[in-house]
Amino acid sequence: LKPTSTQSHRPVGPGVAAMESRLPSALFVVLFVTLGHVSAATDRLAPPSTAVVTVHSPFSLSGTYAGLFVACSEALPEATPELVAFFPPGALGGNASATAGGEVGHRQLTSGCSPFAADTLAGAPFVVVVGPDDCTVREKAANAQAAGASGILIVSSSDVVNVTAFQGEDGRASSEALEVFAIGVPKILGEHLLAASVAGEQIKLSMVSYTPAGLFDISQFFSLIGLATSLTVAGAFFSTADLRLGSPIAPRSSEEVLEVDHRFPFVFCFTGSCALVVLYFLMKYMIYFIIFMFCIGGMSTLTEVVHVNLRYFVPRLQRRACSLPHLGAVEVAQLIAVPCAAAVVLSWLVLRNTEHGWLFQDIIGAGFLCFLQRTLRLPSLKLATGLLSLMFCFDIFWVFLSPLFFAKSVMVVVATGGGTGEMVPMLMRIPAIGDPFGRDRMLGFGDIALPGLLISFLLRFDMLSGKPLRRGYFLLAVVGYALALCVTIVALHVMKMGQPALLYLVPGTLGTTLVAGWRRGELRALWDGEPLADGLLALGGSTCTHCHSGHPLQHRAAKAGRCDGCRKEVFEGQNVMECQLCNWYLCEICRRPNQESSGTEIKDMNQDLNEGLVAAACMV
Repeated sequence: LKPTSTQSHRPVGPGVAAMESRLPSALFVVLFVTLGHVSAATDRLAPPSTAVVTVHSPFSLSGTYAGLFVACSEALPEATPELVAFFPPGALGGNASATAGGEVGHRQLTSGCSPFAADTLAGAPFVVVVGPDDCTVREKAANAQAAGASGILIVSSSDVVNVTAFQGEDGRASSEALEVFAIGVPKILGEHLLAASVAGEQIKLSMVSYTPAGLFDISQFFSLIGLATSLTVAGAFFSTADLRLGSPIAPRSSEEVLEVDHRFPFVFCFTGSCALVVLYFLMKYMIYFIIFMFCIGGMSTLTEVVHVNLRYFVPRLQRRACSLPHLGAVEVAQLIAVPCAAAVVLSWLVLRNTEHGWLFQDIIGAGFLCFLQRTLRLPSLKLATGLLSLMFCFDIFWVFLSPLFFAKSVMVVVATGGGTGEMVPMLMRIPAIGDPFGRDRMLGFGDIALPGLLISFLLRFDMLSGKPLRRGYFLLAVVGYALALCVTIVALHVMKMGQPALLYLVPGTLGTTLVAGWRRGELRALWDGEPLADGLLALGGSTCTHCHSGHPLQHRAAKAGRCDGCRKEVFEGQNVMECQLCNWYLCEICRRPNQESSGTEIKDMNQDLNEGLVAAACMV
């Protein structure tokens, strides 16, 4: 939708690069968006068989741990009292002995396969902690019940609890339910409990069944949906930066913008499908390459965000600091931006698997998504329809139909890291409020970026058509996106399985736009990407006092050329507002603060757009 610039001896602003010259960048974007799209296929909702094990004492072990119920376990009562951890005596005697399981010094967990007594507990309710080997869960439970225990904790042989390993030689659990509860816990917890027991400390703990957060969890309906919707709006703000005179985030050259053509949707789906299949089989090797690429992409985008804003708001930081081989002159603003970006990326890299890593991941993700919207540009609703329709089918196939051709759902396996213990990082994370495990609510980059491309196109269309926010298509699509996310979360809870978000987001955004365009009789203009009116005068109707680099504009007599705002021809000697440092000027029409010819509609449009975009930026 941006007017084509004609050649002139003056720079006329960024144009649009041909797709052929941007193939490496396009493939990089496809990889990131596809993997981000994959990440939304699952939510870290624990299965119904999950138990919450809370250690109350000793203080050094206090905390919450995850366990898994054995299939035939007795259900836990609603109010579980604090239980004392008891380690059955074995060959070495005492309260911890050697036969099987994890080892602490010279002491080991007993298997619990032989009868034992718990006379030393003086009638206090207790739970038996045993190793995984030598006999079935039923035999262990029978001995624990005979000793008067409320249940047993079976320590796994690794930190990943595999309850099928507890079932006995045939690998199956008995269909007859146990009379005490049986919970599998990770090896690390068992070792810590045994070490505390060997040290003579009394261990008190309690167990409850894990109940995932309810449908109306505030962390989902406010934080996640609000963040995702705000990022689509902020991305549209970045995408239309070239239509705001003097914007520091506007592209500087044609190499920074890729206007997609009719081949892009097919290339995107084909490349994304190939990437999924490769990662499905090679995830244990490729996950670290993905993390490396995420760090490189995050470093690049955050450096650019900080740099352009520093040089705009603090012009003196534009001075040259040094010169580097192959890089040329380096500004002071760049020397400040690089350490800031590196600090965020390194913090994420170190904390990515902890409860504190989500903030740094979201900062990197926000920068990447906003610059992605600025880089990719849809020229018409026709291409937007093709892209979103293909990705709609892509989503459904790789989530629901791929198990027919592969052993498992390809998208789910890739999203969960393929058993590597790592998660694909191309997603936004929000901690779940009140979750005992501190699990995160997640939404992939692709479920923000792909509908965001359509929303960015609609904002550009509204601005160039002179449409106020209330009567444009941008606001309708944003509302449709937010409502579709709500429907996605409802479906997630109703179906109890990962959902392809585009199944709901495409009708909510694209469907809303098509219906609104048809009812207003403007569908043809949207389909072809042709503005309804010349909105460039409206874009120049507000005061612009600085160039895109933050330098103040001065009244001068112009040299012949073209205006960097409206691209119209400027004659020799005509009055302009100019920045000689950047060879950048605005004609009389663009520099005029308020044009009577623009009318109240243009003023309303500017006011509505500014208020809406500023509000969204504040939310981000």
